[in-house]
Amino acid sequence: MKHNTFNKETKTCSASWPRASQSTLCATDRLELVYDVYTNAERQRRSRTATSLNLVFLHGSGMSKVVWEYYLPRLVAADAESDYVIDKVVLIDQVNHGESGVRNRGKLGTNFNWIDGARDVLKIVTCEFGGNDSRPALNVAIGHSMGGFQALACDVLQPNLFHLLILIEPVVITRKASSTGRSGVPPDAPQIPENLYNSLRLKTCDHFANESEYVKYMRNGSFFTNAHGQILQNIIDFERIKGFDDDGSIRTKMEQAQNLLCYMNMQTFASFLISNVKFVKKRTIHIVGSHSNWCPPENQLFLQKTLQNYHLDVISGGSHLVNIEAPGLVVERINHHIHEFVLTSPLQSSHIPQLTLEERMVKFSRAFDSFKNDALVETSKPKL
Repeated sequence: MKHNTFNKETKTCSASWPRASQSTLCATDRLELVYDVYTNAERQRRSRTATSLNLVFLHGSGMSKVVWEYYLPRLVAADAESDYVIDKVVLIDQVNHGESGVRNRGKLGTNFNWIDGARDVLKIVTCEFGGNDSRPALNVAIGHSMGGFQALACDVLQPNLFHLLILIEPVVITRKASSTGRSGVPPDAPQIPENLYNSLRLKTCDHFANESEYVKYMRNGSFFTNAHGQILQNIIDFERIKGFDDDGSIRTKMEQAQNLLCYMNMQTFASFLISNVKFVKKRTIHIVGSHSNWCPPENQLFLQKTLQNYHLDVISGGSHLVNIEAPGLVVERINHHIHEFVLTSPLQSSHIPQLTLEERMVKFSRAFDSFKNDALVETSKPKL
């Protein structure tokens, strides 16, 4: 069993534009994205018969690209029979998360639209995965929670980019807040139960008096309390920003207000995906934790009923945060599903020769004749 070794490069690009209203404080503001590209260090020595893969990992609300770093050295071919190689892995910080959030500080508005986040993913992936390699590649989107929503939205918006979707506890349908005292509230209006808001506020603190208080909170009071030790330490090291007043205070890269907006805005754009999931034809793996209570049962039932090529994979004992609490089990399932997909994929990854213009014209002419013969429908002659 061979592990992949990667070379890392951190990149910055402009976010997609235009964006949803109120996503920035000023109409002239333009947001940026920070993302990491991991390229296979041995890609030049790969077998010419091996299938090439590109993977993008999409994080959940309040997280960042760093939660996926644990997975990188564990992305492996299941066995020699699989004969595939991972060329690129892309990890992205959404515009108000992680390093992207730091760069966009002072520009972010009150509307973080998850569909805009999917468009950001598409902008990066079409650039990174659309190179001039003479061998086709299989592209895989892997997303958790909000990232699972965005992986589905990516396929709705650009159905020809990804070949396999792996959704880990994706959030699509959520429990709506009771509108007591708010008569006439539209179904797609921003809304969140007050008790949930207060609970989230306690789990998303972003300012701390000192290092000790910061570490104690991250280990005992945040959403990451039960995270795998290495992932938790990666989060602690990544999120830490020392205070500007040189007083020993600490703040996190993820601002609490932006974190809360991820949840408060959910109803405003969910209907778009709910209406369009029926058009997703890709093999879609739905990984759920058996003990998760974040997504209501309707969420799984809807995906199971609506997706055309749906496959359920339940991780025993897993919670909604199974990707960071039981990463070994999740990466094992990811490797398994990629392996199974490669074995059955019709995409040929053999070397494709470069053609001259004359050869291209001949190829098109033959293709046109074949297409025409299939498309033409004989019509009956009118009676005289």
